[in-house]
Amino acid sequence: MTYLNKEVQQKLEIYIKKYNQQYTKCLIRGIELPINGRPEELVRQMFIYFLINESRFLLDKVTIKVEANNHDIEIYKKQKNENFKPHQSPLMIVEVKREDANLQNHYNQIERYLTNSSCNIGILYNYHEIISFIKKHNQFQISYLNNLTDIEKLLLQSTSSIDSDLLEFENAQNGNIESFIYLIKKYGEYTNHTIVFKLQNQLSAIDGYLFAIRDNKISYKMCGQYSKKQQFFDYQHFDKLISIIY
Repeated sequence: MTYLNKEVQQKLEIYIKKYNQQYTKCLIRGIELPINGRPEELVRQMFIYFLINESRFLLDKVTIKVEANNHDIEIYKKQKNENFKPHQSPLMIVEVKREDANLQNHYNQIERYLTNSSCNIGILYNYHEIISFIKKHNQFQISYLNNLTDIEKLLLQSTSSIDSDLLEFENAQNGNIESFIYLIKKYGEYTNHTIVFKLQNQLSAIDGYLFAIRDNKISYKMCGQYSKKQQFFDYQHFDKLISIIY
């Protein structure tokens, strides 16, 4: 059996500073981390090392966040269009534990994280064991994985599905009103997304939110003008969608 400290010395840059304290740099955040007495941090850095240096495809497809939303590691689908950046749930949440931890003691923790984050794939990892949690029909399918390449397969399967919302966005950019209606129903009913669009015969684009649809008319409020009444336009006056940003 390969032990964590041996592989850490082979793969991570470890250096000593004052008082014989060992440090490494987080492979995502680039910050110095003291590692004496922090076995969970070493496990996390080994997991990240695989994602960055040993996975052949993932970095082109995903974004990795560390210590986001109180989770050890979150992995997101990389957004392909700078003008279409709606809110998204993580593809995967990874909870790391020290190498002698009993992962079965942490099932409730990872299941709670997945449920609260609307995420469908979770991983418990202690360097020696990898346990996956796949949420389907509000039930968790729990499996032991053989190695970290199985995680790569899970992520590639998750990111390879056609992004139907991106296709709808591109159609709305080209003036398709049905695609625009679909998107404002999904992203525009509240204030958490800013939707920029253009109407025919108007020079300036409009930043809007709080959209509603009724009788072939679309209503909205203009961002930054809270006191103004709801604005309206008819379907036929829609020109094109420009962006949707969370």
